[in-house]
Amino acid sequence: MNVMDLQLISFLLLLSYLSDCLSNKECNIIKFEGKWYNKEVLWSHVGRAFNLNVHRHSNTLLFSFSVSDTYSDVNFQLAYYNIDTKDYSVIAGIADGCAVAIDQKNDDIYLGGSDGIYKFNMITTIADFYKQKGINIWGLFYKRNLFYINYPDQQLFMRVDDKFAKVKEFEKFQIDYFYVSNDNEIIFSNKTGLYKYNAATGIANVIKESISVRQISEDSYGDMYICSNVGLYKFRKGILIKILDMKNIHGVAFDRDNTLVLSTQQSVFRLVPSNTSCIKDTEEEKW
Repeated sequence: MNVMDLQLISFLLLLSYLSDCLSNKECNIIKFEGKWYNKEVLWSHVGRAFNLNVHRHSNTLLFSFSVSDTYSDVNFQLAYYNIDTKDYSVIAGIADGCAVAIDQKNDDIYLGGSDGIYKFNMITTIADFYKQKGINIWGLFYKRNLFYINYPDQQLFMRVDDKFAKVKEFEKFQIDYFYVSNDNEIIFSNKTGLYKYNAATGIANVIKESISVRQISEDSYGDMYICSNVGLYKFRKGILIKILDMKNIHGVAFDRDNTLVLSTQQSVFRLVPSNTSCIKDTEEEKW
């Protein structure tokens, strides 16, 4: 082997090394709706964060996360993270805190756990008991009225005249997630799939079967997004469109600037616009 051959081999090895380095660096970004974004980690080493919601006035993200059995006798806890100030903390005083709903107009933040519903003060960062003592709250939702889903019955209740009553139209359904869009489309999911409820006929029409919904959310423009075990979807005019093929996302929200916030099994992060693209433009993203 002559000197030129050795130089060529060395040059090819260097190119291979540089390619791997660039690939590893640049592929820490994601392609979303035709644009590239950097992953800005807000909270790392957190167990399966879900039910992400942003209090837009303070730009504070609230969410629930799984707690390891090794460290606690509860399964879930609630936390907050101020995106502007980077201030963050676990929210104390709510056993098995797993639900969040926000009345953006009146700045009311509702949190749910295994012993009822609480109201969270964003200034004092203290949660005070509100209603439904002894009720195990699975989910909360706010759209002109406050709704909750109990556990393990998975029934839907609505606040009426400062009291909660079961929503009779949904008594025959078990509900895991419930959402009403700005266009008054009523969407819910359970273990059998995702449905759109027709208020005129009382019939729940199938949107997609064999899908495990993890959260239903909307952006600042009122577009609806559905986080699932098979990716992130946008729901528009009765059509479900996959926009992100990530199977390990557990929550979705949008901050005050309409920046997308996602969570995986280990972290919560924002997607910030990037000036670079990824060398390995694969169809499926996984973080």
